[in-house]
Amino acid sequence: MSSTPAPAQDTLPHYPNDVQTTTVDGRSIAYVDRGSGPPLLFVHGLGSNLSLWRETMDAFDDSHRVLALDLPGYGLSDKDDVPGTMSFFADVIVDFLDDRGLNTVTVVGVSMGGQVGLTIALTSPERLRRLVLVSPAGIEPFTPEEAEALKDASTAEGILNTTDEQVKQSVALNFAEWSDEYAWLIEQRHALSGRDDFEAYAEANARSVAGMLEGAVRDRLGEIDVPTLALFGAGDTLIPNPQLHPDQTTVDVADQTREGLPDARVELVDDAGHLLMIERPTYFHEKLRAFLNRRGDEE
Repeated sequence: MSSTPAPAQDTLPHYPNDVQTTTVDGRSIAYVDRGSGPPLLFVHGLGSNLSLWRETMDAFDDSHRVLALDLPGYGLSDKDDVPGTMSFFADVIVDFLDDRGLNTVTVVGVSMGGQVGLTIALTSPERLRRLVLVSPAGIEPFTPEEAEALKDASTAEGILNTTDEQVKQSVALNFAEWSDEYAWLIEQRHALSGRDDFEAYAEANARSVAGMLEGAVRDRLGEIDVPTLALFGAGDTLIPNPQLHPDQTTVDVADQTREGLPDARVELVDDAGHLLMIERPTYFHEKLRAFLNRRGDEE
């Protein structure tokens, strides 16, 4: 197990100042690993990176060992030739745990990161103490025709040609109500577009969309036997898909999750959108801590 600090010139705005890199399966992976106690691993979603969890890591590093990584294709990790499948990301996380000397962790995943967490629960359940899902992907059902339409609309070329206004609109969709406090996400996205690996990032995003659709877990939720908490923002405008499923609501997806995971704790969070841990951090931290304590998060 070895790691090195991430070079100062190879960072992005608003990243934690203790990012390191390690090699997993031949790829450089950026990560944070600090604190001590029961381990929590935070997994970001499509198009984002570990900095989504800055506030949550700060809130828990006095009682837990907190870890977050940039999945291959994202943030400061290597981006070339990323297949983007959910099984690929799940395998990377399991190998990252081995690299960090961890047998079991609680995984906290948002959106695509939640779907990756569900995939780990199916493929490597012995590595999970428990699972926390924030606005998880992979549960909302899509017909084959809808899936193909989403793949066709999610191209690397489209990402590369995104305008400044489109970036702002895309970021704003993650919140029930916009605040300039979230503008750091726009600044970070602009900085990412100036990097030499931006084209590879765009390719990884497009492949990840296909990977999410092809790796949907809705029909396999009944196989999962890991203590689970699932939180959905009542004001989420991304799940369910507003173009393909305008007649559905976040309540519907939460109900589908509750039906598939009858033993899970499933809750709607008022005044919150897709990135509810950023929009309602105090509430999220209270819910997460209560879940960990209720389940007995002990070594």
